[in-house]
Amino acid sequence: MRLPENLLPKVKVALHGVQGLVIFLAWAVTIAIFTKPGSTDGRTKFFFALCWFCIPLLIYQTGIPQFNRTKRFSNAYAHAAIDVLLAIFWFAAFISVATWTNEGIKKGVGRPGKKGCDAFAWGTGSKCHLSQATIGMGVVL
Repeated sequence: MRLPENLLPKVKVALHGVQGLVIFLAWAVTIAIFTKPGSTDGRTKFFFALCWFCIPLLIYQTGIPQFNRTKRFSNAYAHAAIDVLLAIFWFAAFISVATWTNEGIKKGVGRPGKKGCDAFAWGTGSKCHLSQATIGMGVVL
């Protein structure tokens, strides 16, 4: 069974639209992490910067093939390369935030009567929970 050729670009645009929505949510949650008391390091900032870096790439992925005047700038190999590049970057971003979160939990385990996110060394427990939410969004992306 073969899919109609005119359906695939619409599916690709829809998937990139969902990706854009998840990136927006990840961006908003990362801002919430920055506003919580405590410290952050470059790993969380890399995740935040990647949210901004993806905007022009998603515009290219979704907008360029949709309009007749811009289709000449669209290249299947460029789209595939961007997809692979973003997959690598998002993998690195969610791994880096996961290592930052786990390191903060491990350093705070020595506190009496606290474990898990309650023992988060880099800030409050809510900062840890928000960081875990960004990890989940990074996995989806």
